[in-house]
Amino acid sequence: MNLNFFIKLLELRDAYTKGHTERGVLYALEIGKAMGLTEEELRDLEIGGHIHDIGKVAIPDVILLKPAKLTEKEYEVMKLHVKLGYELVKDLDLPERSVEVLLYHQEKYDGSGYPFGKKGEEIPLLARIYTVADSFEAMTSRRVYKKAKPWKVALEELEELAGIHFDPDIVPYAIRVLSNMKESIVVIPEIDTELEKIRWSFYYLDFTGAIKGDLFLPTLEAFIEKGEPFCFTVFDIQNLFEINRKYGWEKGNEVLTKLVEAINVQCCAMFDIRDLIIKLMRQDILDITSPVIFRLGGDEFGVIAPYIPPQEKVQAVAKVMEEQGVKLKYLQMKFPESFRTSEEVLSLISEFTKNPYIR
Repeated sequence: MNLNFFIKLLELRDAYTKGHTERGVLYALEIGKAMGLTEEELRDLEIGGHIHDIGKVAIPDVILLKPAKLTEKEYEVMKLHVKLGYELVKDLDLPERSVEVLLYHQEKYDGSGYPFGKKGEEIPLLARIYTVADSFEAMTSRRVYKKAKPWKVALEELEELAGIHFDPDIVPYAIRVLSNMKESIVVIPEIDTELEKIRWSFYYLDFTGAIKGDLFLPTLEAFIEKGEPFCFTVFDIQNLFEINRKYGWEKGNEVLTKLVEAINVQCCAMFDIRDLIIKLMRQDILDITSPVIFRLGGDEFGVIAPYIPPQEKVQAVAKVMEEQGVKLKYLQMKFPESFRTSEEVLSLISEFTKNPYIR
């Protein structure tokens, strides 16, 4: 079996992996050159970097592509990617040192890593180098559930963890090399294929047409961090339980979908929701000019808008729903007048949804 087959397969399953690997290999090679590695060692390091995450092809999508931080149990499954990767490549004609990068890149200098708990020089040299490069890449990359650390902060963290997670003899080379590289090299890989749009739509698009709540908090925090005025509106259906009980769950689902349609018509410009999801995943908040609708709970929806929707537009949503026999309440909040932090928003939502029918 051709190694490139596995690499391409993993890239097609998880587009993030491609950029992560390319940057990790680049950093590792520059560190290796500074340390005086031979051409053969550099070649083996490069191959090892390209295959280090290959075992992720065997990790279930629900964990590999999860749009949030993994639970402890999920993380235990993810850790299996090292041994699974070895099973995939052990019969291929690969340099031993490259396979060692795959096997040991998650080990830590103090022995607290996995899968074998090796420490110090028990960990092969090329794996120790790649661990530094791989960790630095992860620190400085932004994902939907975490912010990227500034280049300077990540370099300081490498220094702080020397002798703990990382080989203290390698870290000085890494700091010198990475300090001279441009921070702009850290970018989220371009995600613009129809395949990615479809895949992420399954993960992030609710059946109602709203975006699932997984992306709400990081989007809200990104808008707050941006510092410009925006509006957040919560819509809460008061009698969904009665509708479900009287007419059935299918009718209740129709009501939820109707609410999202009404919000779209009255408060939002028409846009391709899949393109919007792509922007949110890439954290291109500056490019978002249309309101974003999130499903916050069973019958609660939130709209983040980079402008303040006129009050009559919001009232029109309530009127449309009332014509359908739906009791709806809503609350508009403006940044920074009504709130300044995401914690304040969550508190306001909690209080609002507990209150009786009000507008």
